[in-house]
Amino acid sequence: MKSNEKNVCVVTRNGQKSVIHHDYLHVGEIINVEYGMAVPVDGIVITAVQLSLDEAAMTGESDEMKKETLEVCLQRLREKEAEGGAKVTDAMLRTHELPSPLILSGTNIGGGEGQMMCLMVGKSSCLGQIRSKLEVRPETTPLQEKLERIATDIGKFGVYIALLIVHVLLFRYLLEGLSTRNTDLFGGETPEVASEDLFVDSLASWLNYVIVGVAIIVVAVPEGLPLAVMISLAYSIQRMLQDNNDVKRLSSCEIMGGANNICSDKTGTLTLNQMKVVKIWAGKELDEVPQTMDANGQMTKLKWSNYFGKEGHIIPMHIEHNVACNTSEKAGATDKAMTELVERMECDQKVL
Repeated sequence: MKSNEKNVCVVTRNGQKSVIHHDYLHVGEIINVEYGMAVPVDGIVITAVQLSLDEAAMTGESDEMKKETLEVCLQRLREKEAEGGAKVTDAMLRTHELPSPLILSGTNIGGGEGQMMCLMVGKSSCLGQIRSKLEVRPETTPLQEKLERIATDIGKFGVYIALLIVHVLLFRYLLEGLSTRNTDLFGGETPEVASEDLFVDSLASWLNYVIVGVAIIVVAVPEGLPLAVMISLAYSIQRMLQDNNDVKRLSSCEIMGGANNICSDKTGTLTLNQMKVVKIWAGKELDEVPQTMDANGQMTKLKWSNYFGKEGHIIPMHIEHNVACNTSEKAGATDKAMTELVERMECDQKVL
């Protein structure tokens, strides 16, 4: 019995073979393994016919590992110790000189066929433990923590105010009832009003007081505050994208906006997003562009003749026209560097 579908395997359960999905495998079941099968659970080999396993996903080894039953592995181990006269070392196991009876989940059957007994399933298996460690739980950002504290404080304040208002309204009702002798709901102190009608009217008034308190609680909870913050962060990402800064996570904007100190190791590089032209290549490599400043803190002026000679005015003219015509209003760091170069060469782009 074979199955060509993915995520299913042939299992011997209660003495009968059936095709079962990987999610419904149980410990102790006998699973048929064959070439090309992805092992879903951890198990031990029961029968093997030239069975080999590709364990590159687990160990990183490209060589296939031979698999045999536990009895065969112990016999090979005793024969190896008898030949060498010493105990088997870890080096022998790493070189795959001896077969192994264990099959780990997440590996692939590289050849042969056989049967294995399921030992570990789900999160207890090797693949399940790796996936559980790789699960990334969403962490709350500093701004979200502050908003949560603010929302909690506002909610508590709204509950206190609602309870206070409900008690004040009930006290007012009782005080007005005592003054008009209209509070006895069962004795009927006012003969012209039936006790049942008085009870219904009072119950309706109390229900209105409770509705007022609930309305205050609902209004006090700032449900739109997180949405407003998300909209503002999305807008800031669009503004940063215009500066050629691709932000993948919304939390990056709020974290960098609230940063006081930036720590970096010796390999870290922090820049001002400013570029400078240091060399010019026009058919050949020319002299370096000096990065000096004058007394006013401005970059020193340069001349094209220092690089192309007095007669070489065609190439500088093309450079100036290209920079002036191809630089947009929202220029990037590279465009700004080229614009600064032609300005240092005393070129007026507006005239061009």
